[in-house]
Amino acid sequence: MGEIRIAIADDSSAFLAAASDYVARLPGYVIAGTAAHAGQAAALVRNAAPDVLLLDLGPAPARGLDAVRALNALPGAPAVVAMTLFHSPEAAAAARRAGAVGLIGKDAFVSGLTQILAALFPAKAA
Repeated sequence: MGEIRIAIADDSSAFLAAASDYVARLPGYVIAGTAAHAGQAAALVRNAAPDVLLLDLGPAPARGLDAVRALNALPGAPAVVAMTLFHSPEAAAAARRAGAVGLIGKDAFVSGLTQILAALFPAKAA
């Protein structure tokens, strides 16, 4: 299996930089691209063809969930992982109903991303 391409769309430039740096250091994973907000996510997916998109749901989660649905409708859609400031069971369930493969709370980004990537790519986790 080659390198897994991960793209990130988040409106916090500080979080975007930190998350990109973290992902770039993971063995077997590369940053496919970044976007400054969810509105740019579709273009990012079309242009960068990531395997996984980390998508911040933003301050209006309903719009973020609409973006998840729209991204899943794109040809060759990546696995969409929703992100929010804090994980909750209700938010995770809403993200899954919208088509996300999971939800990561930014308060536990490293552990959440580790769990989701291990589930998506078990051969990499072994």
